[in-house]
Amino acid sequence: MTRSCAVPTPEQRQYMEIREAAERAMLDKVYKAIEDAAAQVADKFREAGLEFEPTSKDYFTSATQQVLFVRLSGGDPDTLKGGDPEIGERVVRNCSHIIDHYWKGEAHPLDDRSTG
Repeated sequence: MTRSCAVPTPEQRQYMEIREAAERAMLDKVYKAIEDAAAQVADKFREAGLEFEPTSKDYFTSATQQVLFVRLSGGDPDTLKGGDPEIGERVVRNCSHIIDHYWKGEAHPLDDRSTG
């Protein structure tokens, strides 16, 4: 069975363009904040005369991911408590599907529902 996607109306297309522009702007700010945080730590280490390896951008990316995961799961990002484990498991499954679909090329049964 083949499925085709409906052609969006002009209003739907405009909605998607507005939302996608806002999403791109938001992500650009997140990426810049991660870059800025890593640079700030490196600068502060130098100013303090500390000879530690600067904190990597990956650390700040991971910290961001952890806080967003807790937030998506309904928890308190400051304490990491109070999240809904079922929502957390759905978020983890979504990440697993990204790995399988985009990086390993494996399809999941749910993929058929999301096409179109």
